[in-house]
Amino acid sequence: MSNSFSYRPDIDGLRSIAVLLVLFFHAKFTALSGGFIGVDVFFVISGFLISIIIFKEINENQFSFKTFYLRRIKRLAPALIALLFLISIPAYLFLFPVDFERFSRNLIHSYLTTSNFYLWQNTGGYFSANTDLNPLMHTWSLAVEEQFYFVWPILFILLNKITKGQYLIQIMATCLIGLIALSIYLANFYSHSAYFLLPARAFELMMGAILAVSYHKLPSIKQNINHAISIAGILLILLPAFIINKQSTFPGLNALWPCLGTVLLIISGKDTNQKGVINSVISHKSLIGIGLISYSLYLWHWPIFSFVHYLGLELSGIIRIAAIILSFVIAYLSWRFIEQPVRHLNLPTFASAMKKIMLPSFIVFTTMYLLIDAMEGFPHRFNKLEEFDKKINFPSTVRRKCHDAFLIENIDQCWLGVQKEKIDGMLIGDSFANHSAALIDVFAKDAGLLIHDSTAGSNPILTRFNNQGKLQKDPEYAIKRLEAALKYEHIIISANWSLYSNPNDLNYTRLIQTIEEISKHNKKISVIISLPGTTKLNLHKLKLAKSAKFVLFDNDFAKISKTQYWESPLATEFKNRFPKVNFIDMKDVMCQNSLCNLTLDGTILYRNFNHLNTIGGTLIGEKYLKEIGNPLISAKYSK
Repeated sequence: MSNSFSYRPDIDGLRSIAVLLVLFFHAKFTALSGGFIGVDVFFVISGFLISIIIFKEINENQFSFKTFYLRRIKRLAPALIALLFLISIPAYLFLFPVDFERFSRNLIHSYLTTSNFYLWQNTGGYFSANTDLNPLMHTWSLAVEEQFYFVWPILFILLNKITKGQYLIQIMATCLIGLIALSIYLANFYSHSAYFLLPARAFELMMGAILAVSYHKLPSIKQNINHAISIAGILLILLPAFIINKQSTFPGLNALWPCLGTVLLIISGKDTNQKGVINSVISHKSLIGIGLISYSLYLWHWPIFSFVHYLGLELSGIIRIAAIILSFVIAYLSWRFIEQPVRHLNLPTFASAMKKIMLPSFIVFTTMYLLIDAMEGFPHRFNKLEEFDKKINFPSTVRRKCHDAFLIENIDQCWLGVQKEKIDGMLIGDSFANHSAALIDVFAKDAGLLIHDSTAGSNPILTRFNNQGKLQKDPEYAIKRLEAALKYEHIIISANWSLYSNPNDLNYTRLIQTIEEISKHNKKISVIISLPGTTKLNLHKLKLAKSAKFVLFDNDFAKISKTQYWESPLATEFKNRFPKVNFIDMKDVMCQNSLCNLTLDGTILYRNFNHLNTIGGTLIGEKYLKEIGNPLISAKYSK
């Protein structure tokens, strides 16, 4: 590969199309329902440009891993480091403690180029609810790209050495077919991991790499044919951007088309004198300018949009226009004063870059992460949100010795009501039983009862079955817990009954049978039915409204849940089949006209979108006592 590769303005124009697709998609322009494919265009371009340099240097015996990674550091690290440091300032000002803790974890993962793994493990997916509130959600793609470049040079050197340059393209093409098949498989069966992780995205970078290997061997193409190729290329990029959406299977086959379109546009612009019509169009200086700042624009637009969402504002109208303009302004400043100067810094060696750039920033970000994590997100910043103080109001923390401890009859640690010799009853169930502990504590104290609690996730009564019909956890704990509960007069059960909505489901049937078996023991059985879940956004707006720090929307929007009265089919069947069972339904005191209050006496009741906090459970219990009475006193025996 003796031929040199000269600068191509149309590739910068192609970069501008890619970043604009992503930007307009994130700006909520509904017509561009598939604008996220701009990232895939970036992957192909990156695979092509980086690989063409690697291949040239390898063939000229000039390739050095240290030089390669020095270039990557100088190209990508400074702008990313500046972003991570600067957005930590508004993050400290605006993000609530739990979100600030998550931000700190994502921060260090973004720096270490492992954020795709972090987001894969800690989100419901790229398009899941509340991802708009994560300022670093977009860093997954940077991680995927860098992970490819940790692996690819080594693989290429091995391939080149083994094949001695013979059949290299054919071998790479075979690998490409396998990677496309893998992406299709993962996208269909493991969509969450497919979106975030390298294996399902590797074919996109590999397409660019194969084009790089074969670039100087491509035959000369007549201009009229290049016109057709370029038109086909841009259509393969733009049509998916308007046709596919969040529900489409992705990446897989749906990602192949924009990647192929990118390859065609690079091919049709190879010969400067015979380039395609679209290559000429995207070589316009305005698009070149956007292409030049595309990396910084990608970095900065998402955090700006995210903070707009975080403040409870709609990304529409004048706010959307202002956010887009601000993104361009900061992107230009980042390119002009960070990207460009650092490229000309005196960093002659990889060691010098590590010493002057990477090591100091690593120390800074690690310190930030450890400090934020140790201080639990600095909750003192939002003193009015005491109900979100983990230590006193998160049931999972308050009762950590009882919930998911898998202990039974550890009554010295896990008791509700009044302390005395005789245990009167037992609270069992999953995380919904744990968040009901404060409610039961109110009732037990009023009735003079001592209630022991033992709760664990995935154990509504007995251990839950998964979709394959296998028990999710060892059944021994749940079986012994139920045996222990049968010793006492009161058996109180709480679970997320809404999970069990299909009467034909094994869990549904088993829960009915278990309640029926318990009923034969002539106990006072109480079943707790929790409030319906709200939305993460609704809860977020409640916190914003109460904090009174950045209220930029109508507070009334967040005062009540829009969730309709929805009774779990399982809870309904419980009531119909077991009339002597005592039902403690929180909706009886918290809901009217199909709307449920999310607050009581100015206190937010929820810890997250479907679990109560400790003070919330207490307040509901006190309201229930006042309006209905004590259900543990009025409870009947089951026989």
